[in-house]
Amino acid sequence: MKINVIGPGAMGIVLSYYLHEKNDVILTVKGEDKEFYKGGLTLVRNGETKNFSVAISDKIEEADITIVTVKSYDLLPVYHDPRLKGNVILIQNGLEHLDIERKGVNKIYAVTTWGARRLSKGVTELTGTGYFRLGGDGVNLDLKFLRESGINAEWTTNIVEELYRKAAINAVINPITSIFGVLNGSIVTESPLWEIASIAIAELDRLFTKMGYRLDIEKNVAETCRVTAENVSSMLQDLQTGRMTEIDSITGKILELGEKFKVEMIANRILYDSVKYLESRSKIHGRTNTSRSPGT
Repeated sequence: MKINVIGPGAMGIVLSYYLHEKNDVILTVKGEDKEFYKGGLTLVRNGETKNFSVAISDKIEEADITIVTVKSYDLLPVYHDPRLKGNVILIQNGLEHLDIERKGVNKIYAVTTWGARRLSKGVTELTGTGYFRLGGDGVNLDLKFLRESGINAEWTTNIVEELYRKAAINAVINPITSIFGVLNGSIVTESPLWEIASIAIAELDRLFTKMGYRLDIEKNVAETCRVTAENVSSMLQDLQTGRMTEIDSITGKILELGEKFKVEMIANRILYDSVKYLESRSKIHGRTNTSRSPGT
């Protein structure tokens, strides 16, 4: 099967590694990076270093499946590229991608607890595996290509609920770890942090219950913090390296839902404003985000 993976970030490299042995994988990158990535990629897994190569392109190629792994703030130019067609899997944090549509694209959402972190350009560490759930309206996708590659994927008819649950978990863990500069596990082991989390969770519960969803947010946040106790959240990684965060796609979209359904979100607003402030401090110190989406 011909698979186009768009974006050489942490998840893009992880998926390229797992899929490349049994499929024809093309990794789409920015034009100026094409020659660099042709030199090969590296995945660190369970302490072992795996060097591998896939085809590299600076434009979106025709494929049986396209997997878009770029950050949420880089998604729109990729999604509206006329070369993007057919079955397209979107793996982004937050809720931004729920609102975009385009003719010729069969939009499939993916929600996963697989964890990865970028060690350097072209080098990623797989920090954990978990579930990998996909779904989409009016789409029937055979997941054999993922399962045969070692990714235990499952199809769900409740993918929107899964997206809301993952966004709610991220809206608690990512801002708190980013503001206080702590690992995920600290949220459940440090009482002051759990008190903050509990207030945010209560607001999220009120919102999603009013929308008709029972997400068990407190249970899922606590479990995620324990399972990923030693992980550095993606948002904290972004702030540490001066990259733009995905706070707008996660908490920003949740605050919009709060306004729409008339649910007060004071704690979540404070978390949002605090992360935006930290982003602005990064800009003051000259660490601005100048990246472009790959393939555009």
